[in-house]
Amino acid sequence: MNSNYFKAVMPFAAAEGLKTDGSSGVIYGNYRGYNITVTPIQGGKTFQLSFSVKRGADMPSSAEMQQLTKLNKSLFTLAVTNKYRVDFNIKPAGSIANTVNKKLIPALSAAAAYMSAGGWQTCCQWCGETDTSGSYYIYNSPAVLCDSCFESAENQHTLNRRENEQKSENVIGGIVGALLGSLLGALAIIVISRLGYFAAISGVIMGVCTLKGYEMLGGKFSKKGVLISCIIMVIMVFLSYQIDSAISLMSVDEYSDIGFFGLFRLLNYAMVTGGINWGSYLPSLILLYAFTALGAVPTVSGALKKQECLGKIYRMDSPEAAASAADIDIR
Repeated sequence: MNSNYFKAVMPFAAAEGLKTDGSSGVIYGNYRGYNITVTPIQGGKTFQLSFSVKRGADMPSSAEMQQLTKLNKSLFTLAVTNKYRVDFNIKPAGSIANTVNKKLIPALSAAAAYMSAGGWQTCCQWCGETDTSGSYYIYNSPAVLCDSCFESAENQHTLNRRENEQKSENVIGGIVGALLGSLLGALAIIVISRLGYFAAISGVIMGVCTLKGYEMLGGKFSKKGVLISCIIMVIMVFLSYQIDSAISLMSVDEYSDIGFFGLFRLLNYAMVTGGINWGSYLPSLILLYAFTALGAVPTVSGALKKQECLGKIYRMDSPEAAASAADIDIR
C-alpha cells in the first residue's frame, strides 16, 4: 500500500482505537467488544470488514448476516460467512478518504450494533474459542485466532515452507507445459479469428494457458519460469497471427492458388524484405500482444504472490509489526 492509503486510514484507525499493519495495510483491533479486521481490496479503493463471532454454540449464518446488508444497502455490497468469520464488502465512494469517511465508518458502527443486538460474541474464527484471540496475518489474509489455532497455523506454515524449499523446479517439464499451454492459446486465437471476431479473450487464454502450463509441469513457478513463459508467448502469439493471416489470404483470389504453406512462407519473406504493409499488419498484432499481457500479468502476479505468501505469517500486534507501522511517513 502507498503512503496515500496510510494517510487516509491511520487517522481513522487512531480515532477508533484501532491499529494499522504497516506491511499489509490491514486495520485491526477491538471495536466495541469485537475483534475486527478491515482489509483493503481493489488496491485500497474499498474494504472488507470482518468479524469473528458466535452465539452460544451457533456459527453465524449467511442469511442472518445478509439482513444487515439489506438494511444498509448504501454501505454494504454483500456478506459472506465461513465458520465463525463474517466478511462484509464495503461499497466504494471514490477516493480512499471518501470511502473511509462516508462508507467504512458508518458501516463499522452499523455492523457492531447489529452484532450486539443479535447477541453475538467475539471468538476465534476457526474453532470458536472466546479466550485470548489475537489478530494475525496468515497467507495473504488477516485472521482472528486463539493461541492454539495460531500455533497450529505456524506448524503448518513451517511444513509448507519446507516442502516448497525441497521441491525442485523442473525447467524442461515447465517448458513442455508452457508449449502445450501456448498451443491451446494459439488455437483459440485462430479459431476465434476464423469466426469473424477479434476478441480480447483469445489473448487472455494464451497468457493464462502458457503460464499455467509451465506451473503444472514445472512443479514450481519462479521468475525463471516467468521469463521462459513470456518468451514462448511472444513467439507463439506471432506464429498464430502469421498462421491466421495466411489463412485469410487464401480467400483472396490472386493468392488462392499458392496454398497455405506458400502464403505462410511468403508472409515471413515479406516481413524480412520490407514488402509488407505495416500500417494494416502491426495494429492488430500489437492489440493481440496487449490482450495476451492482460491475461499474463494477473496470472504471474498471483503465482508470485502465492510463493511470497509462504513466508508471511505473523501476529499483527507484535513488536516487529508495530515497528513497521511506526516507520510509515504520512506527512
